[in-house]
Amino acid sequence: MSFGSFSKRDLAELCRRHNYFHHSQPNNPDGFTFYNKCVVRVQRQTAVSIVAGKRDGDKKAAQRLIDLHGVYTDTKGKQQSGDKPVMAGGRAVEDYCTDILANDVSPADAYRDAVNYLHGFHGGSWRDAATDKREIDHKLNPRYTAKGTVPKKDADHCELELVCRNALDGLREAMAGANRITGQKELTGKFDDVELRYLGYADYQDGGVELKTKWDRRADTDKPTANSLPNDITFDHLMQVAGYWHITEIMPTIVYANRLGYRVFKPSLEQLQAGVAAIVEACKRRERLLAAAPTTEELLRLCDPQWEHAYLWKGMAPELVDQAHKIWRA
Repeated sequence: MSFGSFSKRDLAELCRRHNYFHHSQPNNPDGFTFYNKCVVRVQRQTAVSIVAGKRDGDKKAAQRLIDLHGVYTDTKGKQQSGDKPVMAGGRAVEDYCTDILANDVSPADAYRDAVNYLHGFHGGSWRDAATDKREIDHKLNPRYTAKGTVPKKDADHCELELVCRNALDGLREAMAGANRITGQKELTGKFDDVELRYLGYADYQDGGVELKTKWDRRADTDKPTANSLPNDITFDHLMQVAGYWHITEIMPTIVYANRLGYRVFKPSLEQLQAGVAAIVEACKRRERLLAAAPTTEELLRLCDPQWEHAYLWKGMAPELVDQAHKIWRA
């Protein structure tokens, strides 16, 4: 791979300068990815270190920055990002399934932990706490029958319970015959013509099985609707498992689950090859951008920020978005 006047050593030094050390699934726009990795995460990591006493600094200001980023400690003592209730729901379901399938935890205890996890969720300080609470309450309060439908009376199942059950059934189908089931694992590897390593976190079986949960739309209202299961693997999810497949050579399976049921998909070899090609294309483009920019600010300005993206900027704290505006518009 050619970087113009830059050598591989030059690129490595620029990546360190930008605090960009590895590639990951390239489903987000380049500009947002660079801003999140090279600016926002660095600020957050610095603030966490200050609060923990690992480096000098104003702890009060650092804690404010942590709150701004929505970082908090969950009921198991793990640091989490207070992004959205739907993301918290996905983590709760994955933990529930992992506890039962890989850790020999009883279903009752696993579900109790999932409920406690959602009860402990809180979003970033900029979010509407009342809206988040209504969405969490919707996931935890009985509104449905055992089939996930709306009853005429006497609802006795909540969305979390139903998604947990369907996800577990789907995973058991996907992993039928496995002698041993393993949970989340870090995977790292290299792609042809890409200099930086590629990093991902696979859900199950060393990248062989991935779980995706679908949650009710308008869950904070009186008229929620089920988020339908896809008829095939979506391309962003295909890229994710294609990356794992390239690293491990394990043919992957994706399980989608909502409150009404689940679907299991096995991508074809042609689909996986298309996913890998898309990953390599994006990673090579990003390395060219990294090589072309001597500063992080200039790196960002080489990219289209896509301010009107459907959810990325809208999900970030306004103060961080304002900071991005100042960089791009300087």
